[in-house]
Amino acid sequence: MKKILLSIIAVFGLFSVTSCGDMLETDNDSMVTDPSLGSKTDSVFYALGIAQAMQQLADQYFYVGEMRGELVSPTSATNTNLRQLADYSANTSNRYDSAYVYYKVINNCNYYLAHRDTTLYTGSQNVTINEYAAVAAWRAWAYLQLARTYGGNEQKIPFYTQPLTALTQINEDNCDKKTLVEIVEELAPQLEKFSGLEVPNFGGTSFGIGTTNWGNSKSINPARIFVPVDVVLGEMYLEAGQWLKAAQHYCKYLCDNHLTTEKIMSFPQYSMNSSTMSDLFPDDFHFQYNTILDNYGSVFASLPSPIDVVTYIPMAVSSMRGTITSIPLAFGYDYYSTDRSTICPRVDAIQIAPSKAFHELVDSSIYYYYPRDPQSPNAAYPSDVKYAKLGDGRASRYKGRSDVAILNMDINDTTKVYISKNNTANVYLFRESTIYLHLAEALNRLGYPELAFAILRNGISTYLEDLVPGANQDPANPNPAPEPYKYMTQAAIELLKTQVPFLDATNRNIFVPESTYGIHNHGAGTENAVENENLMTVQGSQATAVGSKNNLHYLPEPIISAKLAELSEIFPDITFGGTKADTINAMEDILCDEYAKEFAFEGKRFYDLQRMARHKNESGLYGGNFGSRWFANKLKGNNPAVDLTVPKNWYLPFK
Repeated sequence: MKKILLSIIAVFGLFSVTSCGDMLETDNDSMVTDPSLGSKTDSVFYALGIAQAMQQLADQYFYVGEMRGELVSPTSATNTNLRQLADYSANTSNRYDSAYVYYKVINNCNYYLAHRDTTLYTGSQNVTINEYAAVAAWRAWAYLQLARTYGGNEQKIPFYTQPLTALTQINEDNCDKKTLVEIVEELAPQLEKFSGLEVPNFGGTSFGIGTTNWGNSKSINPARIFVPVDVVLGEMYLEAGQWLKAAQHYCKYLCDNHLTTEKIMSFPQYSMNSSTMSDLFPDDFHFQYNTILDNYGSVFASLPSPIDVVTYIPMAVSSMRGTITSIPLAFGYDYYSTDRSTICPRVDAIQIAPSKAFHELVDSSIYYYYPRDPQSPNAAYPSDVKYAKLGDGRASRYKGRSDVAILNMDINDTTKVYISKNNTANVYLFRESTIYLHLAEALNRLGYPELAFAILRNGISTYLEDLVPGANQDPANPNPAPEPYKYMTQAAIELLKTQVPFLDATNRNIFVPESTYGIHNHGAGTENAVENENLMTVQGSQATAVGSKNNLHYLPEPIISAKLAELSEIFPDITFGGTKADTINAMEDILCDEYAKEFAFEGKRFYDLQRMARHKNESGLYGGNFGSRWFANKLKGNNPAVDLTVPKNWYLPFK
């Protein structure tokens, strides 16, 4: 068995170099002729054929998601295909308008699901069910992406669950077609029976897939190529507006895998001048009350299992080893260079740059920090949290060649910005942060904006129980001190103990304050010094400047009020009041800003924007076209060639 696995992994390392035709072809001849899908043999080879088809859609998935958002801009070197995506002028001749790359995955999945025998056991263990579920999840993800790209609920797309054998089958006028919601209605019940199953790992967590021409060895974790079933279900229900079901499946995945929010923090390097730094922070700043954890960039390291990453599409290290990608090159990194180097070689012709809208958002962001008290150098906990407009650490800048930050500038020409998230030739589909932030979106729409805010400030843990006003109040004290940092509601806590059970008897020992962090900490705050750990009275997000009870600046009331004021300036004809619906809409916009800071340059932006815009329209708040106006305002900097207040213009023409 070990010998079989090793030979299969070798194929996986190459991702198969067999020729591929149109989307109706399976990726290997044996997928059609080999009967082993119905026998008790390892069918990993078939799953890897689908993985190859996933590689072939990676560039399109990424470019559509990134260029049709507002966070990047074309440069003078940008090719026509990318430029057309950005200004919404792309037609069916565009290289990245191809529904067939998704149908190729779907057809391969349909073949597998139609022919794989799921009744095979070794002893009491079903030897195929996890792999079968993973393939069903791939198919659901591909259909979800088709709907996100080609019409949402504005347009129906061809829908098949049986393998096709002829191109004419997809061109017939009487073929079945479904909208996004109808796709969810069809596929979600089938996936539900696989909820809780783990993805296959092919017997290991790290396998080498070769070395780049410039000398960098690449390894992958095979389990990371799959999309977990509960994550796909969460995504489907989120898109379809089934908020509770979305939250429940995100919760199940996070609970089953014991995934608390990661400790990932970053300092906004070079976003402030030296005089500002010295005014705010004393010389020994690093060694007293503040720890700068610049580890956000490690999320995108060339590792088989990078911190926070759930699913990626790993592209080949060379054309001789499989399917390659143009994404690193578009951001200035020549991943397929033949020049020997210790780090990924660069090129001058950068095609994708951070946009003005991105810079305005991150540069105006507030950074929260602990001031050092020179009179009390050994104090256990700072008595205050201060803030300044220093920028967000997830957009940290670095001048030089080491690529240590997200935005790396040419030291001789700072107009050239190399974005390092994509210099490993991995396309990231889901991170733990994606799941938590999408969970926040679902909880907010469900009517719990306080829980959405908690995911940003403190993370979900038993600490939230202490944040209900009056919690832990001494009954013998009739006049307790005010606790303005307590923003949670008892109704939200009950939800977390029952329907979305992070804090029920089974899971509450997982989600403890000491190991839980708010996602806004990733780029907006410092932490108590590790050197004073023995003196600290709290750990986890409470020990960060964002989540501290002494931070009275980053709380729902002031942050939501500021967002409502901002929306009033953008849409002066609309009255944004103080109702629960107003709060939910504002909180959704706050999450949208967090998405921009957390997921910029990862190929996700358009998909998030179209979903939020649809839901704003569907809510009917501020009129049925508010989401369309909101979407158009977000994209105004792209100088779109079409009217984006018309939803059908958001999507690519189906080809």
